[in-house]
Amino acid sequence: MNKSREKNYQVAVIGAGPAGLYASQYLARQGVEVVLFNREIKPGGLVEYGIYPSKHKLRLGLLAQFRRILEMPKVHYLGNIIVGQNGDIEVEQLREMGFDAFMVTTGAQVNTTLDLPGEDLEGVYHANDVVFYYNRLPKHTDKAMAFGPNVAIIGVGNVMLDIVHYFKQRNQHYNITAYARRGPTEVKFDNKSLEPVAECLDCHAIKAAIDEARPEVEKLGKDLGEFYEIVEKAQERAEDCHSEIQFKMRFLLSPRELLGDEEGKVKAIRFEKNQLVLEGDRIRPKGTGEMEIVPADTVVFSIGSRVDAGFGLPVAHGNFITTSNPRFPIDGISYEVYNDDLCSTCEDVFVSGWARVAGEGVVGLARKDAERGARALNQYLDTLTAKSDIKISDMLQRLSVIDKPIVTIEGLQKLWAAEEKKAAEKGLPEFKFDTQGEMLDIIRGS
Repeated sequence: MNKSREKNYQVAVIGAGPAGLYASQYLARQGVEVVLFNREIKPGGLVEYGIYPSKHKLRLGLLAQFRRILEMPKVHYLGNIIVGQNGDIEVEQLREMGFDAFMVTTGAQVNTTLDLPGEDLEGVYHANDVVFYYNRLPKHTDKAMAFGPNVAIIGVGNVMLDIVHYFKQRNQHYNITAYARRGPTEVKFDNKSLEPVAECLDCHAIKAAIDEARPEVEKLGKDLGEFYEIVEKAQERAEDCHSEIQFKMRFLLSPRELLGDEEGKVKAIRFEKNQLVLEGDRIRPKGTGEMEIVPADTVVFSIGSRVDAGFGLPVAHGNFITTSNPRFPIDGISYEVYNDDLCSTCEDVFVSGWARVAGEGVVGLARKDAERGARALNQYLDTLTAKSDIKISDMLQRLSVIDKPIVTIEGLQKLWAAEEKKAAEKGLPEFKFDTQGEMLDIIRGS
């Protein structure tokens, strides 16, 4: 019998995306009792509400893994609970209930903003708004989202491509341009991610944009062939466009202001042209002072997300801060929040996944990071004094102070069964209920 079972540990994992689920699995296998808190009714995080809807095989395969984790005897799922200073319950209250340690895996839930003039204009969105809308995350499905024909997407990563894919499938005419602060060799996507929309690329416009950026790119010794190779490989395996969209990219442009019309709707973006400079081994954009105004009646910022500062842990650069002097480093990485100056009461708090480094990696990397973080937390548990007076059932009973419906694994199983039945009736690969009310009715047995 390992030390964890002998000492009867209880750990709260906060956030039930991939990192939270894999951390729970690791800890449960060590004999730790895990209570997995989730702000949404359904677990899965960005696998449930972030992967593009057409990727059914990938999504359903991952969700099947997650179900097996949630059905482990030592994993206790509690959904529809927000943990944090502005939530239903705070970490300190959970600590008072007897939890030995906390793994925070809340991800990066808040849109990153540039605080530009005009960001509040009608027709301006952030990537999460659009992604959660088409993935039918409750609270987003009933939002009014009106898209004009001239779409500007700020950012050139994988999420940008998913948004272009969404516009492609709307079967309407859109001129879509993705804008990058840096050059073509710094795009944040690969040929596989580009495939669904590669045939929609306006190749003449792309070539013109590359030629415009060429002097800045080549002065730093970067090879533009890398970008052409991404496009060529994507087009070799691309789907037919079957859409009226025209998809372009432009480079070396930073947005400085969004311009509106008399009705408060966005009509254009003022960009500053950039040059490229090398700082250490990183390529940085540097404004030239030269401006360009580009018409746009829809603007989507796809520039990443950051953690929620309202949770109650110290934050910097969009992440929760981990100590630079960890007691339990794993592979040279710190997963500990404890810091004499910033969080002196946090010796039992660990973070992993996007809560530690916002927006880094895909599900496989989230799993690796979560398991390393769980190893660090498990080493901390081994330093604690044994206790036998706390039972997980008593701790769960004390959560009845939360005045809202709490979703358990039994409720999830009802919901999954209802979704599978609806999908079969409609001949769909999967089905989701749109609102929390509908889901809670199913769970209650209404």
